[in-house]
Amino acid sequence: MAPSKKDQIAQGALTAFAQLGYSETTMDAIAEMAQVAKGTLYYHFSTKEELFLYVIEKGVKMLIYHVDSVMQNEQLTLEDRMLNVLDEHLRFFSENRELCFLLLSVFTGDEQRDLTVAKLLTGYFTMMESYMTRLQEQGYIRADVEIGTLASALFGMVGFTAIRKQYRKEPLDTPENKHTLRCFLAGMLQTKQ
Repeated sequence: MAPSKKDQIAQGALTAFAQLGYSETTMDAIAEMAQVAKGTLYYHFSTKEELFLYVIEKGVKMLIYHVDSVMQNEQLTLEDRMLNVLDEHLRFFSENRELCFLLLSVFTGDEQRDLTVAKLLTGYFTMMESYMTRLQEQGYIRADVEIGTLASALFGMVGFTAIRKQYRKEPLDTPENKHTLRCFLAGMLQTKQ
């Protein structure tokens, strides 16, 4: 099934923003990368900022959906769910490298836009912190671990690993990378007594 024009434009915009940065991306560049006429682009999005926020929001919602699906898998133990959340981040960032780069370099220099993006990311962090707090209350995460820092560290640990691997043209979602990141995360987990 072919993507809708709006999705085609969003993908072209994601590529443009990831490659050129926000300030250097123009609506002309987006139309060219999306392979649509400028009229089609403006029919769906009236400004570059509107399109940028749409791309970020769509990406964050997609990440939340994928991670939440793993967290809700009741066929896994809580500890396995936490480890699988790490695996899902690896898979997601591996399959969505441009989005990963954009989410980790999102701040544009415009205070209002940056605040809007930060609010969009708050949904992700709220979900992760809520999940991790429940695990901590149930004894699966060490009591001395600050949950906000853990949620941020997980996102950054996988995200920056993804960016580094991308720059080096190395695969991300490999057994070796997964094992190494799981070792870091395992230091926060404890076997429930």
